[in-house]
Amino acid sequence: MSRPRLRRLDCLLATLSIALAAPITMVAVRPAAAQPDTKRVAKEYVDAGLAAHDAGDYDTALTFYAKAYELRPHPLLLFNMAQSHRLAGRPGKALELYRRYLEAEPSGGQSQAARQHAAALEGPAAVEARKADEAARQAEALRAAEAARQAEALRAAEAARQAEASGAAEAARQAEALRVSEAPRETEQARRERRGRGLRVAGIAAGGAGLASFGVAIAFARWARSLSEDLSRPGTVFDPGKLDHGKTAERVSQVAFATGVALVAGGAAVYVIGRRQARAERVALTPLLVSGGIGLAVTGGLP
Repeated sequence: MSRPRLRRLDCLLATLSIALAAPITMVAVRPAAAQPDTKRVAKEYVDAGLAAHDAGDYDTALTFYAKAYELRPHPLLLFNMAQSHRLAGRPGKALELYRRYLEAEPSGGQSQAARQHAAALEGPAAVEARKADEAARQAEALRAAEAARQAEALRAAEAARQAEASGAAEAARQAEALRVSEAPRETEQARRERRGRGLRVAGIAAGGAGLASFGVAIAFARWARSLSEDLSRPGTVFDPGKLDHGKTAERVSQVAFATGVALVAGGAAVYVIGRRQARAERVALTPLLVSGGIGLAVTGGLP
């Protein structure tokens, strides 16, 4: 065997050895998952859109065209949607879609028709755009006016609430101040009334005692006169006892009369002082010891 053949055999044996020594890796090939045929589904949507378009139901046609465009964004679908918008009376939207179609396919099969329709729609589309802008501005102005009106109403309501709360607080404060200011006057008035009432009662009692003393004085005066008449009758035997009784009755009558005068005068003065204290300034009575008796000092204003 020649040397070249031996070398080729050696190389073949070495390759076979390496292949046998290497680990055998099994690769499982899974079948590809079934993918939806988007082209077929898109065609079905396009056919349904064309049928709706021919029937004059342009909005339904637009719905099917949009679904087809999501699956297969073919420029011709832009032209179909532009046609439906134009026939539905929406020139602005139609013009936008014609322009998009011309950008995607400047030399497409419907480019000439798209240019003609776009040129014809530029005027109406501009008018529609101006109307839409004007309507949008008016709607925005109305919204702004309504928002301003509501804000003003809220501010007025808040101001009224604050004014009411402030007025209630001020009224409460004034009522409390009046109550605090009136309370001492009422207390002082009640104190003067009580003090004056006591003096008036004392004056009435003193006057009553004075009248009773007048009664005692009159009774003893009559007794003394009766004894004197008895002793003065002609032929009457002189009785020293009757004389003594007569003198005693006369003294008692004089003392009772003087006491009555003092009590009536003092009672009247005390009563008047009590009335004065109840309605005006303070009047005080102070007992005094004077030579030969007891006096009464009156301080304060007299009526």
